[in-house]
Amino acid sequence: MRNERQERAGRSRARRTAEQARSVGAAAAPRESAGAEAPAAPLGHLDNVLGYVLRRAQVAVFNDFRRTFAGYDLRPTQYAVLSILAEHPGMRQGDVSAALGIKRTNFVAVLDELERRGLARRKAVAADRRSRALHLTPEGEKLAAEVRRLQDEHEVRLAALLPEGERDRLIDLLRQLTQGIGASADED
Repeated sequence: MRNERQERAGRSRARRTAEQARSVGAAAAPRESAGAEAPAAPLGHLDNVLGYVLRRAQVAVFNDFRRTFAGYDLRPTQYAVLSILAEHPGMRQGDVSAALGIKRTNFVAVLDELERRGLARRKAVAADRRSRALHLTPEGEKLAAEVRRLQDEHEVRLAALLPEGERDRLIDLLRQLTQGIGASADED
């Protein structure tokens, strides 16, 4: 009698768990998607938690970025700085760090590394000697142009994973989230 009650209780718990998983859209078994390994265990409600799904997407995109740029020893933040300075030479250090959402103290380490590699340099601004204008060196300009082509290929690959026309919509939605929450991420 006791074993029968335990079995019924176990089946009842399993049924409730399955119903709860379905109610939040989680699959009973791990999903397999193109190009991604299925998780070792079902994610349950995490599969529909916006922040968690965004983080998993960010990790996947960064991993693809790292594979794409493997021969260049560039992190995403370093690429972003090269890209900004290629388009806006002479931009002030504080403005670049603010645009990227990186704390000034952490941004200094990024610049130190780019300078050490001979890709960027800081110049005192005549009107405000405490402020620094950032410029790419000729080597930095060459590298920025080279990796821009790789970034364009990376972007095409990512866009191809989305339904036609959804890339721009996704970017708009992510911008809304960023602006609504307040951008102050300190990444890398």
